[in-house]
Amino acid sequence: MTRHRLITALALCLLPLTACGPERAQQTSEQTTATATPSPTELTPGQGSFPDPTMVDRADVEATAETAALMLHSWDTATDRTQTAAAIRTKPLMSQDWAANQVEPERNGNQAAWLEPAEHQAYSAPSLIPAVGDVSRDVADDKAIRAYDLTWRWISRDDHQIEATGQRQVVIYLEKHNGQWDVVGHQSSYPPQ
Repeated sequence: MTRHRLITALALCLLPLTACGPERAQQTSEQTTATATPSPTELTPGQGSFPDPTMVDRADVEATAETAALMLHSWDTATDRTQTAAAIRTKPLMSQDWAANQVEPERNGNQAAWLEPAEHQAYSAPSLIPAVGDVSRDVADDKAIRAYDLTWRWISRDDHQIEATGQRQVVIYLEKHNGQWDVVGHQSSYPPQ
């Protein structure tokens, strides 16, 4: 095939694609905004009930650890694609190194547990208590570990009662830098049965 024929063939292939220009995309966008259901970008995660990392007293190790544990389990099925979205919202409480490790995967590892809550655009309402045992401790003046027993229930946006609840044991690792506590690691596991 000569160069001239190749260029002509490519031009003919691209011609139909030009029909999908911005005018057509604009129409679709306008049609989408006319629907009654708000898009995920229009919703506030957790209807504004999730902890705000900017309101935490970072000089207080307990306040920083408890808020991080709660935020890591504050999910909204209407705005979050995966559970990791909660960890991404928690980044302001993390060290730069640990925050860089919070990358959202392609699919939700807990997808089955989110099916019913997602049908009702539900969000989690976590609560915690300090874990029993000796995991929580001050390792040094600038290093601490805090462990919690955390539970959550789902609150739906359509007032549907969701029976599903959850429970995890959470360990938060913290270090103090420049007078404020940073989360430098966390683990979440299902409690032993």
